[in-house]
Amino acid sequence: MSNEITVKLKCSVNDIEKILKSKEFILTDKFELNDVYYIKNDIDIQKSTPREILKSYILIRDIKQYEPDEFIKWYSIIKLTYKEKNIAPNGDIISQQKYDCEIKNTEQGKNILKAIGYKEIMTIKENDVVYSKDGINIQIKNILNGENLIEIETIDSNKELDTIDKLKQKIIKLNIPIDKSNFFVKKAEIELKKVLEI
Repeated sequence: MSNEITVKLKCSVNDIEKILKSKEFILTDKFELNDVYYIKNDIDIQKSTPREILKSYILIRDIKQYEPDEFIKWYSIIKLTYKEKNIAPNGDIISQQKYDCEIKNTEQGKNILKAIGYKEIMTIKENDVVYSKDGINIQIKNILNGENLIEIETIDSNKELDTIDKLKQKIIKLNIPIDKSNFFVKKAEIELKKVLEI
């Protein structure tokens, strides 16, 4: 299993791409996400914290996936994604599970979720690019009207970075402009707080 951390950027998306290229990272993936979040009908969002609300949820994930040759041509993937996270009191993610099921269209997904007692709470749109080098992938997450984040993930076979602490040290050594105060930034919590304030 791979290790993963997510941090806020202290620079623009364009700047971090230039920095990563200067450090000989190579562009390996590009996609756009339109994630619609659903939670169980019986969850009272006015009486729960964002973390409690998002302990488990289902997404309808509409992906515009670019082909790796020149990242110009693309195709669409739509899936239901169930996520469940075990989060420590300090905010660190202890463990997480994700299950995907491809579907034909978003209406199909909405009908299924409504039928099993789920309600829509928010949508997050983002444009992502992934740069890779030395057994790690750095995913730049350009979130529409949100924070710019990077998600750093090891490939499964990377024995040198087999713990979260080793991955943290690796990203710190890269000396890129990130906020080192939180290595487990949760974009869904950030965006849900905005929804709850409306």
